Amino acid sequence: MIGNNVADAIHEYQYTKDSVLGSELIAHFEGLVYAACHSFYMDGQERDDMLQEGRIGLFKALRDYRPTCGASFTSFAVRCIRCQCISAIKAAHRCKHRILNQALSLDVTIYEDNEHMSWLDGLVDERVLSPMQSLISYEDYERCQRIFEQIYTPFDYDVFLARLYGESYEQIARRMGRNIKAIDNALQRCRRRLLCYISEHDDLDAAALEHFFSTALELHAQPKDAIQQAS
Repeated sequence: MIGNNVADAIHEYQYTKDSVLGSELIAHFEGLVYAACHSFYMDGQERDDMLQEGRIGLFKALRDYRPTCGASFTSFAVRCIRCQCISAIKAAHRCKHRILNQALSLDVTIYEDNEHMSWLDGLVDERVLSPMQSLISYEDYERCQRIFEQIYTPFDYDVFLARLYGESYEQIARRMGRNIKAIDNALQRCRRRLLCYISEHDDLDAAALEHFFSTALELHAQPKDAIQQAS
């Protein structure tokens, strides 16, 4: 639990990157997110999507805040939340005629030049467990991991990984104490943000994603003590 000293909790999160503590801090400042986001609206999106952008802004504030900057954390966080909302609105306007602004299913092709690579492939294709995957570059896995940690909130990233590891919506919702709609919304946000990232950057391709999926599954299947010895 965070307790009374929020400043210490923020400092601890910045040092440890503890996703549980990060989620607790985001929940603690939920009222601030609502207050900072109330005047923003994004065409074609639900209110919860804008609030999630606000939470992403709050996450960036938790990550980047320094007491020496001369502002209180609350002031810094409000600025980060509003900047994130404005950036999301601008991005939505740029992408409003693209597939990024549509409801996506797991069968949607991720890349125009690779019609065989879909979200469903990445999540449940048995090929990711093939012996050929022993040759996968661990560097690709780490690069994708850094990107996902940058574009997803701790909650969304946890849901994303849980689904990748084979948990059902019901299992994830029960374990995280959330409803199934919240889990589905988190996965939809993950898809949109990944596709948006791919459309704006050239450092992520189908091969790197497949490397991440397969390596993540391989590491997840290993005993924890074996992973610690390897690292």
